[in-house]
Amino acid sequence: MKVLLPVDRTKQAKEAVHALGDRFAGAEIEVLHVLDIEAVPHSHLSAAMIDSYHQKIRLRLETAANRFLPKVTASLLDVTAQVRVLVREGRTAEVIVQTALSSHPDLIVMGCRNLSRVRAWLLGGVSYRVAQEAPCPVLLCKQTLPAAPKILLVFDTPASTVCLMRFLVEHAIFAPCAVLVLSLTRSSHLVNEDLRSVTERLASRGFTVDTRRLSGEPVSSILNCARDEGIDVIATATSDTRGRWRPWQRRYVWERIMLQAHQTVLIIREPSWDELAAWQGGHKE
Repeated sequence: MKVLLPVDRTKQAKEAVHALGDRFAGAEIEVLHVLDIEAVPHSHLSAAMIDSYHQKIRLRLETAANRFLPKVTASLLDVTAQVRVLVREGRTAEVIVQTALSSHPDLIVMGCRNLSRVRAWLLGGVSYRVAQEAPCPVLLCKQTLPAAPKILLVFDTPASTVCLMRFLVEHAIFAPCAVLVLSLTRSSHLVNEDLRSVTERLASRGFTVDTRRLSGEPVSSILNCARDEGIDVIATATSDTRGRWRPWQRRYVWERIMLQAHQTVLIIREPSWDELAAWQGGHKE
């Protein structure tokens, strides 16, 4: 498994490093630190002074990186011998996404702050943008994870749920643990069959699975359930909206969960129907 780990000196980034733990033993880990010079606030400067100012900021950021990156690397070498450090300059979110597009990781693991949707939009929240644009699953770490975390899997559509289940089963970053499948869809014969298929497949891999129907407004119901049930990880999927229409409500749900949940959030992009059919066809009992 290949993991991209963007890091800085924030508390949230430290949580992302701690989240790796033994569950990523033997993985190939790329540690990415971005020198985001434009993010450093400064007063208005003339064109003649801006280059000199940027050089000073760059030197300061490089000095800080040289102090903390070896500590990050040392802690990861306890997990795996395959650690590579990348230091790149640019806008943080853009560099993370571009690095993921070029290096093709299976997962991005990064820290995340709780922000309102308005603040995330105004401030250009890094985790917000990466979750929207990354070509692979993103694990947004907000707290230290136990060895066997309790997972809430949001059942929205069969495609999104199979995508989440596929990741849990194939990558096995979480040891078999308790999974609560929370259905957002209305009760029907087909939905019941889909839920049964999900629970049976997860149970066959050693997960303890429970299912529950959602009642009330989706986001608050999901967050309240996560709090009341002692959930450690909320797993949800988002669809690729490029080139085709999706109801705005779906995007509203996963964005609010990502921004407001106090739990770690796993976000996976929903597969195309062709990808879904191929995977289901290859995993028939």
